[in-house]
Amino acid sequence: MDCTLIQAELVGYHLAGVGAETRDAIDAHLLGCTACLRAYLRLKSSLDRPDQERARPSAAARARLRADVERRFRPTLRARAARWLARPVPLYQGLALAAVLVVVDAAVLPRVRALFDRSSATSAPRIDSARPQPESLDLF
Repeated sequence: MDCTLIQAELVGYHLAGVGAETRDAIDAHLLGCTACLRAYLRLKSSLDRPDQERARPSAAARARLRADVERRFRPTLRARAARWLARPVPLYQGLALAAVLVVVDAAVLPRVRALFDRSSATSAPRIDSARPQPESLDLF
């Protein structure tokens, strides 16, 4: 077997995740190749260390990895909105929304309508149809 193929299978060999034929081929290669044997021993020593001795990534590396994972796998705004709109609405939320709409209709909308009625009444001139002739024409 080739050294690149062996080194790719070393983790599976150490964890007994390869078949019997592959295991026999790796055993034979490790006996003859010192470079692959050294790579296997380095891998074995790093995997067999207790948790306290293993090198841990820095806080900055962990934060960068978390940000990359969130950016990659976070759903889009459209997907989040669709999921939110598709959820079932409990009865108490529907009743609360109906109560809010009744209060808005009873308290706020008459005041808004009154504001618009006043503004339209003051802007249009009043015409007195009881007079035979408009007063403004008498000036000329």
